[in-house]
Parts: sequence; structure tokens; C-alpha cells
Amino acid sequence: MSSSTSSSDQAPGTRKIYLRILLAIVLGMATALASVQAFVAANGAGSRSILGRVIEAQEAIPSIAGEKEDLVLVFGSSMVEAGFSPREFDRDLAEQGIDIKSFNFGFGGLNPLFQDYLSRRMVEQFQAQDRRIKLLLIEFNPFQTTVTRREGARALEESYIALLASPKELFDVFMKDPERGLRMLQIRYLRDGISAEMITTFFWGEPFEQQAPRTQLVQEEGIAEALDELQAELGKRFSDEYPDYDGSDWYYPWQGGGTIQSERPAETVALFNDYYRLTQTDFRKDNARLRRIATSDIVDLNFDPELVDAFIRIVNNFKVIADDIEIVLLPKNHRWIDNPPEALARQADVVEQIKKATGVPVRDFQKVESLGDEMFSDTTHLNRYRGAVIFTRLLAEQYQRTLRP
Repeated sequence: MSSSTSSSDQAPGTRKIYLRILLAIVLGMATALASVQAFVAANGAGSRSILGRVIEAQEAIPSIAGEKEDLVLVFGSSMVEAGFSPREFDRDLAEQGIDIKSFNFGFGGLNPLFQDYLSRRMVEQFQAQDRRIKLLLIEFNPFQTTVTRREGARALEESYIALLASPKELFDVFMKDPERGLRMLQIRYLRDGISAEMITTFFWGEPFEQQAPRTQLVQEEGIAEALDELQAELGKRFSDEYPDYDGSDWYYPWQGGGTIQSERPAETVALFNDYYRLTQTDFRKDNARLRRIATSDIVDLNFDPELVDAFIRIVNNFKVIADDIEIVLLPKNHRWIDNPPEALARQADVVEQIKKATGVPVRDFQKVESLGDEMFSDTTHLNRYRGAVIFTRLLAEQYQRTLRP
């Protein structure tokens, strides 16, 4: 028997083996994809569960662009979300004869890498509407730009970028790294933003995740129970006082901010005062401090160069749609966050790098005498009816000359 005859006899069998292997791979991928989709459906997970406030804010941009007043945007982290009240800002400036409309574009859980993509999409939307922003304030958040913060978000990077990138940017990723690009295309178009890593770390919890240390201070007896009761009562009052609220994370009638004290009944404000008083315990604040140290390196501030570069891109992206633009550092809770001199030197170097790379001025609000520890709900966020009111008024005073026609 000749060798050519033997080869021709074996070829159909070999092709069958290859086809079976290919079929097994396809079935495996389909099973994995179906499992992810089943998880997403069963848990109500998806792009809106992880980036709901971001998506809602983006969806609001056409309406924002249609506003007749000059526009002010404050862009940044959850510190902006908690610390800037757009409606109070507008009211304070209206009393000075300045007619503007401001919006809160603060988002928790992001870092500059993700904000870079978000800023590109926002610029595209404003340019499509041929609308400019009178004043754009961009928060530089030092602890959001650290190596520790970046490492903590590694498992989320592909999902967040897949959701925020344009089709062309995703195609560029595919051309540079086909395996990663294909994964991100699946996340974007087949998994509604949920990656396998996100399931294990974001929803189920990473088995080897390092837990933040807990404070050695002792919680006063009865505080937790009293807070639970107040939260339940405040939640009930919220439902009664805002029957038209639609549940959005970024609510257009509030211009991306929250409720304001002047629109709440006196009894509700009194309950909020009780709530704020109960939250001012060393036990709660120290736990918050330790968590920020563990997850964001908030004290030592070892910066990630890629995140600093991403922040510089954010500023340069926004420059093309803003008449005036400034970088701001928000108030710091100095009682609980005490940066050593070497950390402050690193922060000063990064700020100088940003100023040189963007040509945009930086205004430092980290030390505001009237914003003591009691004006913060934890170690980083201003509380809404106290600290945020003072900081918003400070911004209105600071920028009224810029905004005056």
C-alpha cells in the first residue's frame, strides 16, 4: 500500500477530530457566555447596576446642552457628588444677579483611567450639540490616583473601559491585543458590561481579598441601633416628601446633586441633625480612615504615573468645550487624614506636573477653616446639609466674578 493512499484514507478522520475540537471550544464558549448572562439576569446585574449614575448623566447631556442659561459643570469623584449642591450654587449666584445652571458630575468608584474615557464621550456629546460650558471645574483627587487605588480596580478595568470606550477605541484595543480586544468586545456587546473577573470580585467577593483592618476603638452602646431607626424614618420621610422621584442615581430635576435642606420640613431637618450627631463618633471615623488607607493609600499617597497621565488627558479633553476651566482639590478632613511631609511633597510634585502639562490653574480647597471634622460624614465626604452647603457657598463666592456676564 502506497503512502499517498494511506494519507488520503486518514484525512477525513483527522478533519472530524478537528471539527469535534472546534465544536467543543464553541460549546464551551457558549456555555460560559450563557452562564454569565444567567448570572446577570438572576442578580439584576449589568451596566446600569455598576455605572448607572454615569450612564444616566451621559443620557442627560442633550437636555443639559439645551438649557438657555450659561452652564457650569463640576466633574470628579464621590467627593464632588457629596460635596457640591448645584441648586444651592445657582440660587447663591442668582442672588448676585448671575443667571447660570450648574450640574454635578461627581461619580464614586472611578479612577482617572475610567474618567478619561468618560470625558471623551462627554466632549463628543457637547460638540455634537454645538454647546460650550461657561465654567468647568475638574477635581483632582490625590487618593484616587494612587498605585493602591489602581490595583484595587484591576478586576474592573476591562468592564469599565469596555462600557465607556467608543467602537473605534475598542477596535484599536483589538488590533493591539486581539485576545484582550475580543474579551472586551464580548463584555460590551454580549455580557452587558459584566466580566468574569467582576463576578468573582465585585459580586461574589474575592476569596483572597485583603480586608481593611478594624479600629481598636470601642463603639458607644446603642449608636448603631439608633442610626438604623433614624435611617428607616428618614427613608420613609423621603418617600413621602418626594413622590415624583423616579429612583435615578443621577436625577435631572436635582441637576445631578441631592436634596437640599431648605426644601425639607423642619421636623425632617431636626431628624437629620440627630443623624449627623450620631455619625460623629471616633469609632466610625477611624474605621473609615483605615479603609481608605487600605484601599487608596490616602495617607502616604504613592501615585500611579499612568493615572496621573490619565488625569492630564481628562483636563486636555475638556479644554476644547470650556470657556473657563480650573482644577480643584476638595476639602480634606484634617483631623483624620494627616499626610506626612514626604506624601505632601509627592502631591505637590504631581500637581506641578499637571499644571505644566495642561496649562490649567489649580485651586486648592483642601484646608478650609470652617470645614471641621463635624462637617464630614466620614473621613472624606462632606455631609449634605452642613459641609456641602458651606463648600458650595464658597465656590459661588469664588467664581462669581468669572461667571458674571
